Amino acid sequence: MKILTYLLAIVFTLAITSCEEQSEVEKKKADLAKYKAELFQLKADIKLLEDELVEMGAIEINTNLALVSTYTVERKRFTHKVDIRGAVKSRNNIMISAEIPATVIRVYVVEGQAVKKGQLLIAQDAQTLVRTIKELESSLQLATTIYQRQQKLWESNIGTEVQYLETKNRKESLELKLATTRTELSKTRIKAPFSGVIDKVDIRNGEIAQPGIPLIRLVSLSRMYIKADVSESYAGKFKKGQSVEVYFPSTDQRVNSRISAIGQVVNPQNRTFEVDVRISNNKNLKPNMITVLTLTDYVNNDAVTVPTNIIQTDRAGKFVYVLSEQDDKVTAIRVDIETGITYGNETEVLSGLSGNEVIVDKGGHD
Repeated sequence: MKILTYLLAIVFTLAITSCEEQSEVEKKKADLAKYKAELFQLKADIKLLEDELVEMGAIEINTNLALVSTYTVERKRFTHKVDIRGAVKSRNNIMISAEIPATVIRVYVVEGQAVKKGQLLIAQDAQTLVRTIKELESSLQLATTIYQRQQKLWESNIGTEVQYLETKNRKESLELKLATTRTELSKTRIKAPFSGVIDKVDIRNGEIAQPGIPLIRLVSLSRMYIKADVSESYAGKFKKGQSVEVYFPSTDQRVNSRISAIGQVVNPQNRTFEVDVRISNNKNLKPNMITVLTLTDYVNNDAVTVPTNIIQTDRAGKFVYVLSEQDDKVTAIRVDIETGITYGNETEVLSGLSGNEVIVDKGGHD
């Protein structure tokens, strides 16, 4: 019985509290409606007084007055730039291979080693060529002696011309064979064609080096450049010597350079042409490193430009609001414009503005 009495008391208390809260909400709603009615009446009274004072000539009201900021149009140089992906290349980046087939008896270099022009890289077995040279030298010595004697006889009108020519031909043939064999012998000693760094070695002692099979990659960082494939839509937009901003994403480095060459042929596979950009020697650069080239493809030295965010658009086209002063009154009038290229935060205006206009910047959209 006591528990039931206690529960009834709680329910009664909650009911009273709920009623009090509802009463408070209703009171606030009533106050809000009252204040809105008073505000409406005040605005009506203010409007009535303003109209009467305007009729009496006591005050002048500009109903179009709005707080705005302005921007003065200027004629200036306008450029448009494009970003094109390229890669670092080296004009001295080659794979060295053997010129004659022979067994490698010694590899003199290792990967990462710096070498100088003419330095010996690989030695091939040349015993057969050495023996051939000795045989040819011996045969040439004999042929030379016979030729000299036959020449003296011919000069003394002894012997036939055929005998003289045969000995001369044999001597000269042996000289040519000897020279050729010595050249082949020199090719068994593979040397660096330029100074650089050994990037890769693909041969070991005892293996047979075949012509055309890469043995060593030699790279020089002294003649680096950037190669980029540019869409044919930009044909004629760039020229040799034009300045270029180069960005290396891997090193977060930016440098300024110039175009050194422009390809004259469009690749039919990807419809691009090549653009080469020269770069100075830099130990941080490596062949095939990715770059981003920023190239200027359009320039107007006397352009009318406006901030892009100022331009408004509707069904009739693009327009801006230009401030106009008439009879000591400043009003904003709509001016339709034709736009050109946009770059960054600026847009080129082709028609509608001539320069020196003051246009509405902020506040014109309100």
